[in-house]
Parts: sequence; structure tokens; C-alpha cells
Amino acid sequence: MNVIAVFVIGLLVIGGILYAAGAVLGAMAKVASEISSGIVGLVGRKRLGRMAFVPQELAPSASPLPKHDPDKTELLAYEPKPFVPPPLIAATFQSNTDKVFADWPEPLREIDIGKMGEILSMPAEPGYMSIFRILREEPANPIQSLPKPPDIQAPSWTQWRPNFKDPSLELPFYTGWLAILNGFVRTAHREEIEKVIKARQRKESLIEECERRNRQIEKLAEDAQERSRKASSAQEHAFAVATRERERQAKAFEAAVGQEQQRVREWHTRLRRPGEDGLIARIDLALRTARLSSFVPREGLSRFDADSGILIHEHRFPDLSAVEWVKQVELKSGWVTKPANQKEMREAASVIYPSLCLRLAAEIVRLDDEGIVRAIAINGWAHYTEKSTGQRKLAYCASLFATKDQLAKIDISAVDPIVAFGALKGVAARSLELTPVAPILRLDMSDPRFVDAKEVLSKMAEGENLAAMDWEDFEHLCRELFERAFASSGAEVKVTQASRDQGVDAIVFDPDPLRGGKIVIQAKRYTNTVDVSAVRDLYGAVINEGAVKGILVTTSHFGPESYSFAKDKPLTLLNGNELLGLLDKHGYKFRINLTEAKGMAA
Repeated sequence: MNVIAVFVIGLLVIGGILYAAGAVLGAMAKVASEISSGIVGLVGRKRLGRMAFVPQELAPSASPLPKHDPDKTELLAYEPKPFVPPPLIAATFQSNTDKVFADWPEPLREIDIGKMGEILSMPAEPGYMSIFRILREEPANPIQSLPKPPDIQAPSWTQWRPNFKDPSLELPFYTGWLAILNGFVRTAHREEIEKVIKARQRKESLIEECERRNRQIEKLAEDAQERSRKASSAQEHAFAVATRERERQAKAFEAAVGQEQQRVREWHTRLRRPGEDGLIARIDLALRTARLSSFVPREGLSRFDADSGILIHEHRFPDLSAVEWVKQVELKSGWVTKPANQKEMREAASVIYPSLCLRLAAEIVRLDDEGIVRAIAINGWAHYTEKSTGQRKLAYCASLFATKDQLAKIDISAVDPIVAFGALKGVAARSLELTPVAPILRLDMSDPRFVDAKEVLSKMAEGENLAAMDWEDFEHLCRELFERAFASSGAEVKVTQASRDQGVDAIVFDPDPLRGGKIVIQAKRYTNTVDVSAVRDLYGAVINEGAVKGILVTTSHFGPESYSFAKDKPLTLLNGNELLGLLDKHGYKFRINLTEAKGMAA
């Protein structure tokens, strides 16, 4: 035990000695370090040094660059929208004279019994006078030039070029032969030197970050410029297209105005013509523009006999059996339209035809500027359905003849139309069913277009091909045929000269008081289907001639469009087979071979 105790004690003593020696040595090292540091600080002139200057924006905790880049945000979101010209509202020229020059509108098939007085409500001047006054000033062109849209600009951007101050440190370096001690100066100021080095490194890093950002933004700006260029190009194209369209519409508008002005000048010229030509033109234009009830047709035709001074006007009247009679009734909820009763219908029907005759006669009286008219005859005709056959026919329904002096004395705005019409010995259908009447005075049958008749049928051989005969002989054949067809009524058939004015080849004058009148005939020696345009021409000739009916005869046939057009019109279409049948009825045996006729013409 003593040996072990001695050994342990020895170790403790040795450990204590070593610990004491270490403590002494550490203290000595610390003292030596302090002495060394003091010597370095003394020799390195630390007390003469300065604190390193580090700009605030280069401090480790500083954030000198923006956290959000508005330029980048704007460039990324940039989507240029080219200017889109506003839609051009169609500015089609609305002619003030459309109702003057357009075709006559089809009248309504509704008659309001409360508006019977409108027929005799004649304005102080013809309707065309107010229209011509409107036309004295040309309408302003509504198509305005399109303002040039603003240029499309890409968004601008700003480069980041931060002006960071340089970090700095002034060291108290030795000069001369003592410069060998400047190492001690650097050592003494190592911490401040490291601050400056780190600040300069941070400055370089920030500048590099700015340059990287600038390169990125520059690329985005180039992309934006390209989008801007494309948008500008699209905008220029759209603007050019819209401008051209505006120019086109403006020119079209001006051309339409010019065309209307030309038409008006032509009408003025016609209206100022002396004698019959000017009078007929004024009557025609006055009827086109007259303020008549919507159920009154506008179709009319006038003829003037200069020798007798008699003007005959034939006008289409409404078919009173085919209209709907209504009246306006006031209820608590307001005015409503209701059907008229039988008594009201009969009373209104008895007024219409006399009123129309008086109104038309009064219009003509005031249009006789030169005083060349001595008497006026008004003949009203209407299309109607014959109850016994269901056929659509045309007949006269009213007639009035009076001197100009008699008519000038009548104040139609205050007159009783039935009494005045009766005093002038007018005749008219007075019931809801159209009853044909014989006109008091008819149009003259004299016409400078008529040529002498030519006998054809007696010179033709039986079985001759009608499709291959001379076209002029075919017209005379039709004349002879219709003379026989209308022989029972004493009708006279006239053939027009070869010029075939208005497409009229022959005219029938039928004196029958019920079905009679002027009938227009067109003869078409065709080998092909007759086009519907020929049927339209026939209807135009019927209106122009003031005829009651039109007949179109052909050696060929008609298409469905022709029959559809002729429906409900005073037109009769006779094809080749029907023509042969009519000839056979009168004892003539012929044939029609279209193929043979085509071969002969080839």
C-alpha cells in the first residue's frame, strides 16, 4: 500500500508541476503575444490609421438594387393592340325620289272605312313639287375621312447603372528607408483592409448583376419592338383597307346623288315640254307622288287628243270584292282594329269609285298649265275573279266624263262624292261585287305604228310547219287568227310595223262593253323555250299601252317561271300546241316541228 500511495502521490506532484509549468508558459505566451501585438501596433502605426470607408449601399446588410423590376414586368406583359377602325355603317344613299322613279307599289288589300275622306283630301300642290324642293340642296356626304390612328410604341426601359462610391482606406505608410516597415502597417490594419476588399467585391457583384439584368431587359425590349412592328403593320393595313372602303362608299354616295340629280333634271325637262308631252309627263309624275290611300293602285295611263282637247286617263282601281274592310274602335285599353259590318262595307264601297274618279280628274285639271285640255274622261278598271268560272279577269268598273270648266267648279274637299259624281253623269259599280260597266269614252284606235293587213292563212299549205315560216308572216297569221277569234264581238286587230315598238306585234280593239278594251298581242316564232323576260316585257307593254289584257303566242313552249309570273295578271300564254288547237278550231290544219325548223335555220 505504501508503494502505491507513493506512486500516486508522485504522479500528482508531477501533474501539478506540469500544470504549473503550462500555466506559466501560457501566461508567458500571452504576455509574449501582447508584447508582439503591441510591437506590431507600435511599429505598424496603428494609432495613426483611419477607419475603412465603406459606402452604405455596399454594406453587407444593404439592398441597393430594386426588389421589383417594373421594366421587366411591363415588357413581359406588353401586348400591343392595333387600332381597329370602327365598323362603317352602310351609308347607302336614300333617294328622295325613289317613290317617283320606282315601280308602282302593290296596293294593300285592307280598307279602313274611317279613312274614306283621305281620297278627296288633295294637298295644295302636286306631290312631286315638294320632292323637287328637297332636291335643290344636295345631301351632305355622310362618309367622313377616318382619322389616322396613333403610332404604336413599345414601352421604354431604363438601364440600371448604379453609381456606387469606391470603398477606401488611408494607411499610414512609412516613406524613405523606413518603408521596409510598411508590412507591419498592413498587418496592423488587416481588419480594415479586409472590409475594403469585401466591399469592392460586393460592388463588382452588384455591377455584374445590373449588367446581367440590362442584357435580359434589352432582349425583352427587342421582342417588344418586334411585336410593336407587327402590330403597326397590321394597323396600317387595316387603316388602308378602311380608308379605301370609305373612299369607295363616298364615291358611290356621290355617284348616286349625281344620278338622282340627273334623273331629276331629265324629269324637269320633261315636265317643261309644251303641249301633250309635258302634260302627260306631269300627270304621270303627279300620280306617282300623290298622297293616296294605301289601298289605291298607282297604275294609270293617259292619252290626249289635241284636236278635241279631250284627255282620257285609264286607271287601275281596287277590286272591292277582294279586300278586307276594317274600322277603328275605341276601347278602354285604346284604339283597336275590328272588321266592318256589311252595312258599313256597302256604304264605303259606294263612295270609293266616285271619289277616285273625282280625285284623278281634279289632279289633271290643275296640271293643265297651258289650258289645252277642254274635257277629261276617267276610266277605272280592275282585276277581279269571275264568280261563275273562277277566272281572273279585267273589266271597267267606273267611268266619268266632264268638261274642264265643270270640274274646276268642284271643291272636292267639301263635296259629297256620290252626289257630285251623279251630277256629272258618272257610272260606277256600286256594290261589293265588281259589276263591269261600259266606259263613257274610250281611247282612239288610231296609231302610227299600224301597218296594212297581209293575208297569210289563205296562202299557206295544209300541214305547213309554223316554226319554220317567216317571222313577219307569223305575226300576220296571228292577226288573222285573232280576228276570227274575236269576230263575234266585232273586234278589230291591227299589226304594228316591223320595229315592233315596246314589243307589241298586234293590238286588238274589242268593243264589248263588259270584257272589251285594248288587248296587246306578242307573237314569238321560237324554236326554244320562251324566256320569262318575254312575259315580263308583255306585262310592261300592257301597262304602257293602257291595255286590259296581253296575249303571248309562240310556236314553242313556256317554262314554269313564265306561268308563275303570269299568274294573277291579265296575261294569257299560248304555246305551240294551244296555237295549233285554236287554228284547228277555225279550220286550219298546220303542224309545228321544232327540230325540223332548227335544221332549216342551221
